[in-house]
Amino acid sequence: MPQVRCQYCGLPFNVRRIEPGRRYFCCSGCALASRLPPGGVEGRYPVVPALIEGLAVGVLFFNQLLFWSVGLEVVREGRIETGQTLTEISAVLGAVVWIALGVGLWSAARRRWSDGLVTAASGALVVAAFWPPLSAGWIVAANAALALWLARGRGKKKFAPKASVPV
Repeated sequence: MPQVRCQYCGLPFNVRRIEPGRRYFCCSGCALASRLPPGGVEGRYPVVPALIEGLAVGVLFFNQLLFWSVGLEVVREGRIETGQTLTEISAVLGAVVWIALGVGLWSAARRRWSDGLVTAASGALVVAAFWPPLSAGWIVAANAALALWLARGRGKKKFAPKASVPV
């Protein structure tokens, strides 16, 4: 199998065949990260749809986490019905976040069997969390794991070994 370098992080990987003019990515994380524009002048990013989508999912995830944690504290104070309502809101937000992350993963230019495995495992956690008793914490964990899986492209680029320059 011929080896190519990832267009985003620069790490080498194998492909079945090389097609001229095609961009190659080692993982879906790099494919998604490549859709974001590089920082311009003073680190300013131009506004593109991928950036807006990422921001929207981030805000939804933050609100999911917020409703879940506030719901836990309200239950500890003894207001169980209010805490249950907050937890249910967190669970619904979590399902929306999971769907958005899954769509983002499957819209990437590069998909592997490991992407499907991580998506299925996190989806199983989300579905299992809705069985009584509702466990919004599992949905938070599933979304955090899937988001970290999608962000691995940024991490690969940051922590990839730099190519040595011959002297």
